[in-house]
Amino acid sequence: MSTMVGRGTADGGWTIIVPVKALDRAKSRLARALSAPGRRALVLAMATDVFRTCAGSPAVSRVRVVTSDPDVGALARGFGLEVVPEPPAGPDRPDIDPLNAALTAALSGVSGPVGVVTADLPELDSDTFERVLSAAARHAHSMVPDHRGVGTTMVFWTGPATTRVPRFGADSAARHVSEGGAVPLLGADTSGAAGRDVDTPEDLAGLSGRTVGGATATTLRARADAPGAHAAGVSATMVP
Repeated sequence: MSTMVGRGTADGGWTIIVPVKALDRAKSRLARALSAPGRRALVLAMATDVFRTCAGSPAVSRVRVVTSDPDVGALARGFGLEVVPEPPAGPDRPDIDPLNAALTAALSGVSGPVGVVTADLPELDSDTFERVLSAAARHAHSMVPDHRGVGTTMVFWTGPATTRVPRFGADSAARHVSEGGAVPLLGADTSGAAGRDVDTPEDLAGLSGRTVGGATATTLRARADAPGAHAAGVSATMVP
């Protein structure tokens, strides 16, 4: 796999952090549509497409992937990306959210503008991402809500390091706005691709007829060709 780490400058380019959950725990809500191996393949495929889009951006200097999964780590290193180990969840600190703790660790020591982009955005292409980054550069703190308006698919900071507080989890869209003062980037992506994450069988079915990244398209095509795939909600039209 070719190495690609972005073409921005270390002084002015974005640092993008992409969290990827361990594959054995990822996308459990897709169990009605995909087997465990199918979910694993889809997560890796969507991550591949997101890594490629983020790392290929001329505005991005560095991409950090936060994960505890060795296969995800190997995939990220194949793109020449940095890998930040996800801190293990500790039963002695149930008040600590593991995702936000991991993101906080990855944000530490980063200078310049920084953003978090989730790894389950199969429709995110380079043009869309460039428009979002351009809009985010105009605000100290901004975010992209998911297609339900409840979650968050991207969050950005251009201000001081002390302001960089990730608020992923329940009602994250509202909390990024009300607690962090983030500006929703509602007009930056008229296609909606930046907010269409894939969490449920309905999200998966919603990809029908839409253009997705190459790795995701290959994986969906393979699922569509498998026996019983249509009954599970996977359509052969879920490819460009």
